[in-house]
Amino acid sequence: MADYRVRKSKGLRGKSLVVFLAAVFALTGVGCKQRQEEAPKSAPVAQESVALCRSTTALLPMVVAEKQGFFAEQGLTVSVRDSIMGKEALEGLLRGECDLATAAEPPVVEYAQQRDDFRLLAALQNTDNLNRIVARADRGIASPADLHGKRIATSKGTAPHYFLELFLEKHGMKAKDVVIVFMKSDELLAALTSGQVDAVSMTNNVVSKAQEALQDNAVLMEEPGLYRNYYLLLATTNLLEKRPEVVVRFLRAVVKAEAFIQQSPEETLAIGQASQNQKVSSSEIKQLLEGYQYRLTLDHAMLMGLEDTARWMAALTGTGQKPVNFLNLIAANPLRTVQPDAVRLEK
Repeated sequence: MADYRVRKSKGLRGKSLVVFLAAVFALTGVGCKQRQEEAPKSAPVAQESVALCRSTTALLPMVVAEKQGFFAEQGLTVSVRDSIMGKEALEGLLRGECDLATAAEPPVVEYAQQRDDFRLLAALQNTDNLNRIVARADRGIASPADLHGKRIATSKGTAPHYFLELFLEKHGMKAKDVVIVFMKSDELLAALTSGQVDAVSMTNNVVSKAQEALQDNAVLMEEPGLYRNYYLLLATTNLLEKRPEVVVRFLRAVVKAEAFIQQSPEETLAIGQASQNQKVSSSEIKQLLEGYQYRLTLDHAMLMGLEDTARWMAALTGTGQKPVNFLNLIAANPLRTVQPDAVRLEK
């Protein structure tokens, strides 16, 4: 009997302990739930609309940021206007059609002489083999020397125009040794394929289409390392003054897109093609992936590129243009906020 009572007593104590612990957990759960209900929820990121004038050359970071939802994560709704050339994109910004734009150095230098209502936020990407020349073999062109006396089309005051003159100089010629025909960017491909001109100097978009159209009749001329081309991200002073947080959010999304491009090249290729409804070939997107350095920067190499371009443009126009202090054109604070080590400039 004694043994039985002892075992029964232990059983009662065990049941009491279970009941006690259950009560404690129940009370704790109520308390936790109450605290969770009382805890303030994090406020959603305010949605902001921003318009971007983008050249198709500066394609991948923007497209990736949009398709992967990086802009949306930053509370941005980005409307896009595409142009073939950066000059056209920058002109859209200056007409008030966009808040942000992408462009290479030549149009930035040109309009910095005339306007003070836009600022340079960062170099978005750079490459030393963006611009190329495609010539017609049936015009007796097989090497750079054969360009002598030929009609070569390009867009005036653009990176491909600058590259053409550097290319000619590299191969012992000057602009006067050829016939340079200035056209709008959307006229160049037809001019070459119809035989109106013998060659074009242009970026990858037109070059790839020209090669595809001409097939064996296309002669590609390139000169890696001749001209490092910086594609710049620009903003209106109005955006910087009235909505500076939008600029910071935009840069944060681009930084995330750059990381994605580095880590997921195959997925990036697919995103790039899909964004253009397959109108951009996989080889062209692959060139963009392999040929560019994708990292937001503000550094002295970019600054020297602007100054070299300014000297070329002054010689091109033959006028005594006033010198531009490009440091005053730069708005570094947004990038410094997002990625401090990317800003390597001293004012």
